[in-house]
Amino acid sequence: MRITFEERGDKTLFMVKDFDPKFDSVLKKSFYENDGNGYYKEFPSDYRYLNQVKSFYEKNLEKMLMQQGYFSEIPWESGLEKFIEMIGNEPIDWWLTGSCAACVRGIPFEPHDIDIMVHSKDVEHLADIFSDFIIEPIVDSNGWVVKTIGVLFLDVAIDIASGPQPCLDEPLPVDCGPYAQMHLEEIVWKNHKLYIPPIELQLNVNKKRKRFERVKLIESYIREKRK
Repeated sequence: MRITFEERGDKTLFMVKDFDPKFDSVLKKSFYENDGNGYYKEFPSDYRYLNQVKSFYEKNLEKMLMQQGYFSEIPWESGLEKFIEMIGNEPIDWWLTGSCAACVRGIPFEPHDIDIMVHSKDVEHLADIFSDFIIEPIVDSNGWVVKTIGVLFLDVAIDIASGPQPCLDEPLPVDCGPYAQMHLEEIVWKNHKLYIPPIELQLNVNKKRKRFERVKLIESYIREKRK
């Protein structure tokens, strides 16, 4: 795998070429663009940690793609614990969503990353804490379903997003939208206090995405809880 960086105006392209064909679908699912010579993502050239990010990206991208393609083990538990430990007592308002929010309840999903939502006011502070572990800059999403998006890599990819938009909850509220943010549940996982969305919202999103095996697991969990 060959990784290069190219300046285009006020953007820096993170380019991936000469990779094993098994990564093709992984790169597509990770929202990389194809210019005919390879895949790329573009980020603002004035991002304050850009040089650190570029170095970290070169060292860790292939490892991250291996996990995202389920070609290697995904150590989500140790990655989540490391994230929690690094946050420490810092006043960061964050919550867990996605498949790991089901896993910490004991539902046996197989996550390929960790999804964390952060309050918009805390994005810059979080970037300062994790500046040595940013693999994709945490930047404005340019009108996507969240305000900002980026990725950390703590031996596992951790997607960091903030500012979920109301459209996420149409036609039904999901586990990463504004409704979820207003109705978080507190649980204890490995002696850590976590905030996660109501399980019914995770049922909604997995039905929406037609992930029927996960729907069955969630429904089984809900039935057991109601006994």
